[in-house]
Amino acid sequence: MNILLTNDDGITSPGLHSAYRALTMAGHTVTAVAPDRERSGQSHSVNFFAYLQVTEVKMPDGSIGYSVNGTPADCSHLGCFALAKDPVDLVVSGINTDTNLGYDANYSGTVAAALEAVANGFPALAVSQERSPEPDWALAGKLTKEAVNLFHGWGIPTGVLVNMNIPAHVTDPAWIWVPLNLNAVREYYVVDVDSEGKKRYKRTRDEKYCVVDPGSDIDLSRQGRITLSPLGPVRSERDTLARLRSQTFETRRASGSGL
Repeated sequence: MNILLTNDDGITSPGLHSAYRALTMAGHTVTAVAPDRERSGQSHSVNFFAYLQVTEVKMPDGSIGYSVNGTPADCSHLGCFALAKDPVDLVVSGINTDTNLGYDANYSGTVAAALEAVANGFPALAVSQERSPEPDWALAGKLTKEAVNLFHGWGIPTGVLVNMNIPAHVTDPAWIWVPLNLNAVREYYVVDVDSEGKKRYKRTRDEKYCVVDPGSDIDLSRQGRITLSPLGPVRSERDTLARLRSQTFETRRASGSGL
């Protein structure tokens, strides 16, 4: 397959290089297009008005990859339409340094790069591994390769990505399909004063106070299971739309508005 490999940790990240090695050794043609530095938590931000600067870099096998001064979604789109081998059979985003589970998938640049791909008609897999003092990148690369080789047999609909999360300590080598845990983690702000006497606020969290639904991705990940979740991009709320269309509301116009 022709694979576009991207991420949000940057072109030099060990996770991206692990995925690159595993996929190229499996015989796939891989084009790496990734940010020039870490862009975690960028979600689906893109550059509409600035030029994207692209720098060629050498990958572990001596082939050319591309470093981009943009967001993960920028890299995904630019790779699919300008830099990767044509046609792109699959976009792989990762392997991210730390999980993208539950509600946090909304913030993830890793997931956003995959979302950008599926929004434009390309199948996509996002892969993340739980942070640990000694991450097993070889295992993560092996699991990524296995998921890629099976991907097209899963029958994933157009516009849907697969979000894969690997715990630091795997208790079962067989992955499991699960829904996202959609309860947000409780977060709060730490306040201090800078050298000029101005207050500043730092967002932080306590994951112990996240409500975890049984059978969700967070629940199974905490049990050491490798999880897979199908995700889609922003869509209209069809049920709410149907209800609102079925009801009659008085239309009010401001006096003199000219409408």
